[in-house]
Amino acid sequence: MPKLNNFFDKTDTVEKIMTKKMHPQLVSIKKLEESKLQYRDIPQEDVEKLADLIELDGEVLQPLLVRKAGADTYEILAGHKRYRACRYLAEEKGLEQFGMIPCYVKAMTDAQAEFAVYSTNGYNRKTDYEIMREVEGMSRLLKENPELFPEAASGRLVEKLASVMNMSKTVVQEYKTLASNLSNESMDKFKKNEITKESAKTLASLNNEEQAKVLSTGAVKTSDIKQAVAELKEPSNKDIELAFHHITSNSDMKKYNPASVLESYLKDRCGRTHEYFGGTNLSFDCSIRGIAINRKKEITWHDFVSRAERLGLYRPYENNNVTESVTPDEQLPGQDSIYNHPEYLPDDNKARESKDNNTDKTCEPDNAVKDEHDTDKLAGVGAIGRCPKCFGAVAFLTNPNCCGTCGNKLSWKIKK
Repeated sequence: MPKLNNFFDKTDTVEKIMTKKMHPQLVSIKKLEESKLQYRDIPQEDVEKLADLIELDGEVLQPLLVRKAGADTYEILAGHKRYRACRYLAEEKGLEQFGMIPCYVKAMTDAQAEFAVYSTNGYNRKTDYEIMREVEGMSRLLKENPELFPEAASGRLVEKLASVMNMSKTVVQEYKTLASNLSNESMDKFKKNEITKESAKTLASLNNEEQAKVLSTGAVKTSDIKQAVAELKEPSNKDIELAFHHITSNSDMKKYNPASVLESYLKDRCGRTHEYFGGTNLSFDCSIRGIAINRKKEITWHDFVSRAERLGLYRPYENNNVTESVTPDEQLPGQDSIYNHPEYLPDDNKARESKDNNTDKTCEPDNAVKDEHDTDKLAGVGAIGRCPKCFGAVAFLTNPNCCGTCGNKLSWKIKK
């Protein structure tokens, strides 16, 4: 068995090396069997074109490579298209002279036979699906029969495959991912060239159920599949509802007004601590940037709070201390309460700043941290103190804006 380097180069030396010093013998097409290892789809149109050339030449110029399969049968390892062309000439066109085909009969192990199928297909034009099959098969051969590839680079399997198959490690890994992760339905479409390699890569990033949902939309173009995947990865309203109720179940939502205060509170309480929860119907993972719910894409805290507000889960202006408002019965035609339009209400922070500006400058603001003092011995902490509302311990490093316990806005003397 030859030891080959880069046998996928576009040369025909592989088959010649394997049959060197061998003499062909005529074998009846009735005794020949196509190898189960053959993975390439040969269009009938190509078979008939080759049949025309063979008929013009009057013979098969390149013998087939076969091995003994049974007592009187042979397994084809190289020359499947030549075999089909001769069978077409003999059975369809009645040219009996092509019923006997010259073959090189070579004794081979199963591993050597599989190697021969891949290597002799190395110079044929192949689809991405067929290349994936080669990568998958060669991966198994390298694991089980390393002696066939003494020249393969040492190291990880991907590096060895890249060396033997004359591909980059990135491309090899892409094909291995497709072979491992595509569902049966996705793989069938990939095999039939109904979806491109790029589309298959996008689908391979999903589990089988998600792949089925994307394909059920009828998307086949790469752009349509990517759009369908993006929509699938977006957290649903139900995801937002479950996560919001879980995170805020023990919080007094009246304190977090306006929405920016709630955002800061969630960022400090959940984001800075990288809060994680894993359950049957709900899981989420928090970061300083935002929250990823049920293994879907991460959304920012601003988007999370905004969507909760649109869903009616959070009403920042519902509990404002309003003096007297005109009830619907008292309103004149065309009038409406301003409190039904929170976008026109003054921001609480601005109102508080206005109030503070009108008070004695010697007085501390309501949100000033109590018992604040520097922490020179604790590098990076800056200062510690107590929340003016709940009197819980706070640190400037972890609670620069809001109390992590009650969510009250904090004002530190230390320069930020």
